[in-house]
Amino acid sequence: MVIRELKNANCFASTQEDHAELSAQFAAHWGNDKFSRLRPYDSMVVATTFHDSGYREWEGRPPINLAKGRPYAHRETIPSFEAVELSAYSHNVEWLRARDRYASLLVSMHRTGLWANRYDAFTHPKGRVRERSPEVMAAKRALESQQEQEKHALGAGKAGFADELWYNFRALQIFDMLSLYFCCDGYVDDEQFKEDLIAPVPLSYDSKEEVELRILPVALRTVRFAPYPFDVSPLTVGVRARLLDAGQFASEAEGLAAYHKAPRRLLAFEIVE
Repeated sequence: MVIRELKNANCFASTQEDHAELSAQFAAHWGNDKFSRLRPYDSMVVATTFHDSGYREWEGRPPINLAKGRPYAHRETIPSFEAVELSAYSHNVEWLRARDRYASLLVSMHRTGLWANRYDAFTHPKGRVRERSPEVMAAKRALESQQEQEKHALGAGKAGFADELWYNFRALQIFDMLSLYFCCDGYVDDEQFKEDLIAPVPLSYDSKEEVELRILPVALRTVRFAPYPFDVSPLTVGVRARLLDAGQFASEAEGLAAYHKAPRRLLAFEIVE
């Protein structure tokens, strides 16, 4: 669950699939005369759309953090979550593999990358590698072994396959981080965005040139990207969220009922060049 806390102790709560759908809006519009358009386009949009799927049952009945009066956020320590996480991603990768093997490979790489600071692809934002259990590290090794097999199978006879795949992995991370900026990370108060950047960001499949992608607040719910990476300007994007009222619940059941009853909102944002 992606949580954006408000000053009055209320919060906006978006599911992982809500967050991923926002990521996919960035993927769909990525590319112009400065930035390469994605290739393969359909597989990249599919991978971004489903990069955090697998939690539908979990987020349909999420555990409630009674101390905070809301569901647990995705960066909080969630009781008994590790087994759910491992099962969710294993099933998601296999489900997607039956439909788009290239997208499945990227989603698998995304998962293991999150266990390894996104494979150190970025200097900013600076991540940290959390200590992981032996079970997680075993799952990471197993997924990476499967990835190598898929790379060999999908890339056979295709010059430049590895470089293109690495570009696309980095692009997926960018879309993920941009979505988290709008969903939860990018605020100095309830409405005002903060200045931020992602770096290094590759410009093209066919060169090593990289830039810093700067995010600059312009107005409420509006930011400027420099350089501008999308095919239209302004670009309006949106994410679905539940508005949860602050409250102290006597039980998880009471908190879960409030989650189910919470009004849904479509939060819209504008990006300009």
